[in-house]
Amino acid sequence: MDRIRFLHIPKTAGATLRIIFLRQYRKKPYFAFRGNEESDLQRYHALSTGEREKIFLYLGHMSLFTGIEEVDKATTFTLLREPVSRIKSLCQYVFEGNWLEYPAGSFDLDRFLSSGDHQLFNHQTRFLINSGHDSRLDTINRMSPAAARDLALENLFTKVARFGIQNYFDESLMLFSQYLSWRMPFYLSWHRKDTSRLLEFKQSHLDQIAELNSIDIEVYQAAEKKFREIISDLDTAKLKRFQALNPKMSVLLKLQARINKRLTGREW
Repeated sequence: MDRIRFLHIPKTAGATLRIIFLRQYRKKPYFAFRGNEESDLQRYHALSTGEREKIFLYLGHMSLFTGIEEVDKATTFTLLREPVSRIKSLCQYVFEGNWLEYPAGSFDLDRFLSSGDHQLFNHQTRFLINSGHDSRLDTINRMSPAAARDLALENLFTKVARFGIQNYFDESLMLFSQYLSWRMPFYLSWHRKDTSRLLEFKQSHLDQIAELNSIDIEVYQAAEKKFREIISDLDTAKLKRFQALNPKMSVLLKLQARINKRLTGREW
């Protein structure tokens, strides 16, 4: 089998899918991109030729085109998410104190949305059109919105083997599973938001988020339409069996995660 890559766009349920990939290929060597292009490339090229040749699975935050031949040729999978929902999730994540720049209790939604942080606008499009030699903003800034949208969709439909939609997570898993001949990909949801302290979004915030992500919204709408056509051929009986069994299996996965954390410090 060709090498596999999971392109993890932040706040698309990627943490959960990442664990699924690692479980499916638990005995295979992997390399994780952490989202810092310079650091990631240094870590990768610090590996010996033999170590790099053994890698079967690439995952993490990376552009579709990294500039590393073997990575860019890998069979690629990714998840997309409705853009306004993705940004709301990002804001909630930062609000909960998960970013060093915003310690718990210091978050201001208006200030954050006006901060110019690259993750706040058209981030999914940029993941699909950037190359490893570009800054995070250069490619999209050199193109018209229509050209960026069209290139993102072309790459998604021709360079990505299978893509999923966060709002259709189980269907996405079945699609990946069918393509890759996985055993049943039972899962436990990771990185859930703190429902006891939800961030409040006013309509003005939602309008601002939509304006910041106008290209992402068009990309997402076209991708969701294509995805719904693709999954129309899924085995619905198998999907229903999976959905019936997963809640029971997730209890076992949670217990296993606790045991693993005690023994190894890792939850998977």
